[in-house]
Order: sequence, then structure tokens, then C-alpha cells
Amino acid sequence: MKLKSIEGATFGVEVHGLDLSVDSTDDTIRFVLDTLYEHRIVVIKDQTLSEDNYLNFGRKIGTPGAHPLEHLRLAGYPEIEAIGNTQERDKDERVRNGAAFWHTDQCYEANPASMIVLYAIKMPHQGGETMFADLRSAYDDLDQETKDRIDELVVHHLYSAGGYGDVTAPPLKTLAQENRLPPVRHPLVIRHPHTGHKSLYAVAGFTTGIEGMRADEAAELLQSLSTHALKPEYQFTHRHTIGDVTLVDLFQTLHSAIPIELSDSEQNARLLWRLGIKNAPGILKDSWKLALP
Repeated sequence: MKLKSIEGATFGVEVHGLDLSVDSTDDTIRFVLDTLYEHRIVVIKDQTLSEDNYLNFGRKIGTPGAHPLEHLRLAGYPEIEAIGNTQERDKDERVRNGAAFWHTDQCYEANPASMIVLYAIKMPHQGGETMFADLRSAYDDLDQETKDRIDELVVHHLYSAGGYGDVTAPPLKTLAQENRLPPVRHPLVIRHPHTGHKSLYAVAGFTTGIEGMRADEAAELLQSLSTHALKPEYQFTHRHTIGDVTLVDLFQTLHSAIPIELSDSEQNARLLWRLGIKNAPGILKDSWKLALP
């Protein structure tokens, strides 16, 4: 296996020479995880995986969970979400571009996802990229006074508070109204459960307030932190290549899709298989320390 920096990025690495369909030993999984936690993004190149191969890999690195919106699930594989611009449901811009805003996946759940995995099945000749932002470096660069102010704060998150275009899209609003996705609370600054590094956590997308703080003061602070975290020096745009398996550490990053039009040919078709991973990887369960309020 060989590591290579991602061109034009200050964080994230590519892994070459690894075939996940035949090599998922504990040593390999530990290498992938250690690399991810240090670099925040890992792109494993040139993969050819079946649904079962892909899901089995997901189970090695944690617990894949079914997406709360059933219409996004891959038939026969509820843990795999099919996201793109090729299906009938993708005619709805709220579905097709539902991730085209800065956010952290599943921070709106009491047991948040620790990472997502994106497997590129189809990619258009132009477009279809994902933008990433480095929340660990953004936290490190804050002045000490700001760190002291925010280190113990708790943020409220709600699924229906975020979204592309119409933020009260019916599926999101219905889930919130049915109390299937009630408001949750998470630290504003999270200590990584494996490395212990501190990072800002989920400062954009689904935030609704800060515990014990006036709404206007909380909004101002969260806006200030997200503006800081989204400075160009903390960002890069990843162009997926067919066969890429991209792992994203959600405890240390934000991400956003770039809006895309509906596909009318294979030349502009986009399809990613997404896994949302929760809980500790099996090989790390004895050392995984996630502190939530």
C-alpha cells in the first residue's frame, strides 16, 4: 500500500495498491483507520466492489445504519444509500441536491455517525464533486480565549433545520413532527474518541442553538465559527473518480455536495453508494472513548 497526498489539499490522502474485495484483515483495517483519523479524509483508489463486498467493509469499520429517509435506500441493502442524478426520484431537486450545503451527516441523531463512506459507481465528465472542510485545523488555529469560551458548550441539532433549497421539505418535516428525529445535543468541541485530538464539531447545517445561551448570541457564535472553518485554507474540492472509496471522519470535518443537474446520458450520470457508520470499529472498541453530553 502507498499513501499519496491529495493534489491541492492541505489534508486528506489517497491509498493506492489496496483491494478491499480481497484484503480486509485486521491489520489492513487498522491501517485504514489510523490513516483516516490522522488525515480526516482517505480515498482508496481503484476499487471494484459488489454490494456485499462494500457492506462487509463497512461492518469492519463500525456499524452501518439505514438512512432515516427510506426512499434513499438501495433496494435489498437498506444500509446503502444511493445518491446521484439518475433515478426517477432525482427529478426532485430537493432529493438530487439534498446534500448540497455545508453539514455533518447524522449529527442530528443522539448516537451520531462517526464516518461516512462514499463509493463512486458513476461520475459525470464534469461536476459531481464534494467539498470538504477541516474542522480540526480550524479549531487548532483559534485563539486561546475563544477555545476557553467554547470548549464546554453544548449545541442543539435538528434534522429539519438543514437542507438544500426548501429547508422544510416534506420528508424531513414529517420525520421531525412524528418525533422520529427529535432535537439532540452534542458538544461544540469534540475530543476524537481514538486520537484524543480536539475539533470543532458540526458547526454548520443542522444547528439550532447553544445550551444556556440566548438565541441571537448562539446564532452569532455559530455563524462566526462556521465562517472561520470554511476559510479557503481549510477546504478542498474532491473530484470523485469511478472506483474511489472515500472515507470521511465526521468528528473532524464538514462537507457539501456541489449542486448537479438531472442526468440525461451516461456522460453526465452521477451515482455514489453511501454508508453512514456508527459506533466503534470492532478492532478499536476497547480503546474508543466518545464523550457526549
